[in-house]
Order: sequence, then structure tokens, then C-alpha cells
Amino acid sequence: MERHAVILLICTFHVPHKRMTSTNSKSVCLLYVAFPVLFLVFLLQFIPVHAEKIKESGFNFVAAGDWGCRHEALYTFSMMKSMKPELYPGLGDYSYQNSIDCWSNIVKSVGNAFKITLGNHDTAGKLLKAYMDKFNLEKQYYSFNYGNAHFVALSTELNEGGEIEQLRFLKSDLLMTKANKNIDWTIVFFHRPFYSANAADITNMRRTYHPLFDKLGVDLVLQGHSHNYQRSYPLSYNDVTHSEPIISDKEQFQYHDPLGTIFVIVGTGGESVKSLNKKSFLVSTYEGYGCINVEIKGKSMNVEYYSDTNNTIDKFSITKNENNLKRPDLKIDTQRIDYYKSPK
Repeated sequence: MERHAVILLICTFHVPHKRMTSTNSKSVCLLYVAFPVLFLVFLLQFIPVHAEKIKESGFNFVAAGDWGCRHEALYTFSMMKSMKPELYPGLGDYSYQNSIDCWSNIVKSVGNAFKITLGNHDTAGKLLKAYMDKFNLEKQYYSFNYGNAHFVALSTELNEGGEIEQLRFLKSDLLMTKANKNIDWTIVFFHRPFYSANAADITNMRRTYHPLFDKLGVDLVLQGHSHNYQRSYPLSYNDVTHSEPIISDKEQFQYHDPLGTIFVIVGTGGESVKSLNKKSFLVSTYEGYGCINVEIKGKSMNVEYYSDTNNTIDKFSITKNENNLKRPDLKIDTQRIDYYKSPK
């Protein structure tokens, strides 16, 4: 509206009405209109446009599992909110009751920012449907993009038929993600861990999924179930001894384009704390309550674990090569599904 008013004013002020024909008036008016417009277009070529993208500005998310409904869970969630995250991936086992109400009341203030995966205490009786309805889930597994990161929620509680469907979904999903030049990070979260210091490993999924993580570039895996904090080195799958993953990078805190996946257990939401044993593939452990905060900015990821007293217990970072081009591994056969029933 203002731009049209200025053009009309130019035409009215500069064109003498008495001595010009209508045709001449229009010509002069068009001249007066065209010149400033062209001049502005010329100037715009030299004026920088600042349009900050999420990919460049970054974001953070927080995660924990094994909550319960006592004051420890309330305190953990309050601390998580104080970090002003944009997402809250939940790592399973929430209310520990026959109803989801007590726990859902704790986290309801963040709405759709809370993204769940289901644990063994979340699928009995009417609980499964209650959680699925509450978080508008059609299946126990799903994925989504946020900024330059791709998140995949998996279920460790499926029967064999559901497991095979989930595998098909995961292979297709990770192939498309690896080929997407706008995605720099892939984060997978689920409940029962692949590797732990508590002998709580879900071995059938480990044998099937970890090789996929290696081939299709999963950067970070977040898990619960063990009521403590555990963080591994970057790990590659060991085809010979499945329970002893290969440490692909023995650096403890700063990783640059590491091979393998870093596995983190954050079962410290508030239900209880369990002791653990040191394992060779673990860098850091903690027995206590707390949460993990992950900050992503472009090709950098900074991860920090905070105790319930808001003290930093562990932190590490991953950076990627700016020129790193993602390409699908064409050797992956998306039609062949391997599912291991054996717990060994």
C-alpha cells in the first residue's frame, strides 16, 4: 500500500496536467515509476539478506527414561525444562502404574515436544493403547526430521511379526536419510539397551540392528531400562563375539567423524537407581538421577549429562567434515530381513 502511494505521488507531483496530452502524461508517469523501481532492484543486489536457518542456528533436546511419578521424576523434568529444549525424547518406562495419568501430568506442559518410545512397563494391559492414543501413534516405531537431524524411535517390545515390519521400516528409513543432503545427524532412541553393564542387553535386536547402524551411519543411540547412566566409545559390531563390540575410536571426549555409533543409557528419570559394573567399552558411568542434553549446530554435536543437582557428570562432542557427502551403501539389500530369535 505504501509503495503504491509513493508512485502515485511521484506521478501527480511531476506531471504538468495542462500542457500534456493523456498519452504523454502516461509516458512520463511510467518513466518516473520505472526509474526508482529499477534503482531499488539494483541496490538489492548489494544488500546482504540474513535468513538464519535451523540447520545453522542449531537446537537442543533433552532425554531420559525410567521415570516413575515421585518427586525425583518431577525434579528431573523441571531441570530438563530449564534447559529450554525443543524436543524431549522419552526412553521408555514412564508411570510404573496401571494408569499413565500420574506421569502424563508431569510432562503435559510441553505438549507435542515430548516424543516417546515404549518400554517393558508401558505395554501391559491397557497401558499400550493409552500411550499410543496420548501421543497419536499408529505404530510403536516412527521417525521424523528436526532441523538437520533425523530421529528414529524404535520399539524393543514387539513380537516377531512386528519386529520384521519394524526392520523393513528401519532399512528403508535409514537409506532415505543417508541419501538426504540436508540431514547431517541420525539419532535412534529405544528402551532396552544393546550393550550395558547390567546384563540387560536385548541381544536379538543387537545382532540385527547394530550392523545396520554401522552401514547406514547412525551417530547416536539413546536407551533406558538400566537405572543409571552409561556412555560408550564409538562402537562397531563384532561379528565374532556379539557381546563384545569393537571400539573404533579410543578418544574419550572429542570425536571427529568417528566410525561406529556411540551408545548412551539414560535410565535416570526418577524411578530408582541401580549399581553397575565397569565394562571395557564404556567411557563414563554414573549411579544417580539426571538427564542428557544434546546441542546440535550444523556439523557439531555437544552432549552433556547432568545429575539431579545440575552438575555436569559427563560430556563429549562429535564434529563432522564440512565436505562430508552422504551416500547410500548400495550393498544393503532392503528386501532381505534377518531376525534372530536366539538370545545368545
